[in-house]
Amino acid sequence: MVAKKKVLENSFFYIFSSLLVQAMGFFLLPVYTMFLTPDDYGVANLVAGFISVTNVIIAFSLHYSIVRFYADFKEDQEKIKKLYGTIISFICISGSIFFILGFIFKDIIIEIFFEGITFYPIVLIALLSVIFVSTHTIHQSILQGMQKGKKLTKVNLIIFFTVTTLKIVFIVVFKLGIVGFLLAQLIINIAYFVYMIIDLKKNDLFKWTIDGSILKETLKYSIPLMPHNLSTKIASLASRVFINASGTLANVGLYSIGMQFGNLIDVVQVAVNKAFQPWFYEIMKKGDEESKKEIINLSNVLLIFYSLIYMCIGLFSQEAVKLMTNDNYIMAWTVIPILVVGFSIKSIYYFYVNIVMFYKEAARKLFIATIIGSLMDIVLAYILVPRFGMYGSAVAFVLAKVIIVSIIVHLSKLYSDIGYRLIKMLSIITPSLLFMIIGLYFSYTKYLTVFSLVNLAYKIIIFLIYLLFIYLANKKAIDKVYRSGNIQKYLFKTKK
Repeated sequence: MVAKKKVLENSFFYIFSSLLVQAMGFFLLPVYTMFLTPDDYGVANLVAGFISVTNVIIAFSLHYSIVRFYADFKEDQEKIKKLYGTIISFICISGSIFFILGFIFKDIIIEIFFEGITFYPIVLIALLSVIFVSTHTIHQSILQGMQKGKKLTKVNLIIFFTVTTLKIVFIVVFKLGIVGFLLAQLIINIAYFVYMIIDLKKNDLFKWTIDGSILKETLKYSIPLMPHNLSTKIASLASRVFINASGTLANVGLYSIGMQFGNLIDVVQVAVNKAFQPWFYEIMKKGDEESKKEIINLSNVLLIFYSLIYMCIGLFSQEAVKLMTNDNYIMAWTVIPILVVGFSIKSIYYFYVNIVMFYKEAARKLFIATIIGSLMDIVLAYILVPRFGMYGSAVAFVLAKVIIVSIIVHLSKLYSDIGYRLIKMLSIITPSLLFMIIGLYFSYTKYLTVFSLVNLAYKIIIFLIYLLFIYLANKKAIDKVYRSGNIQKYLFKTKK
């Protein structure tokens, strides 16, 4: 029970910090869209996609090993120091090699990824950023593996407010535009690297070293995960490259705004899973059936919670985009509901993939699902984007998620059936999407680019009806959780 409360506590911290960061990002959209054009947002999105892909290549997905091997080494302080020291040292070396190669082959990089963008200073900043983003990710995984939710939240909030302040100064005061936007991120990532080293040394958790045996074991675990982790990011970057090649950077910018809203769902899911995963591993190591029932019950409750998020984001996306951006960005809302469908399907993935990740042999096969799904995403985007623009990319995203989830569900069943039922999960998710479609009817048919109070009132009514449906359909489960007293204890604890 104590471990379960730890999951809930860390979930609160992860969700709170993630949502606060996202919320503040939305509040800053009026500022950013006032000083940055859709073309600028397109550049920022391409750079972010490039960094996301190359981060995996440089780090060899070792952030997964950080969380997994901490569970094995946590009783041995010296092994922990070697684990963290080896991985960080290795990433610094691989990052430096990548930067040198990137500089040498800069013309090829621009031709493939950055059509219409100059190397100095945009692409140069992107290459430098990759090294420090990689180590940033590792430190975040260290805190996650140690279940330091409160500390991770504080660090993330400080980083966010610092980089935001710097962006505003560079964009608004010094009028540096997209260069200032990207430069602020680079400066903060360098500063975070320095903080990471100081923090780990202060807590006697790090020393500069490369332990061959540890590096071999961690790479043996993480490298098979690279195709899994890399393929989806490549597919995401490819869709943006296709949009840029078939249209303009402005279209990439609109799609990025839409994806920013859609990603709110993933922000919550990733935040919860950061707390859920370590607890899940502990329960699976115990192996008793009663504990596994707790996993199922908690997972179903989380899906109900997620479904409310689908509704809010998809149903009110038009009003949010209208409120938070200027008229140049208004059509970004039209792609959000499609993306919401994709992220809702991805919810199922997070539960089943934890089973796969627990079994080291299964984890090495994870790439099968993501490679197949991502290849389909790229192929479909290649076909659909020239015809349907960003909508084609969104549809490809949805279909890829269906394929990936289908394979992951099958793979997990080969190793352990803890009681998850796909039909049950879909019965929770599907109604939210149907209500969302009903609520958006007039937005697509009558009020595509204009705000209407009547339309807003209609959506609110649909949302309230959905809330009533959710309660009636899950009354027993909700009442059971409420009567257990866990919610009250959890809220009281977090207030403290």
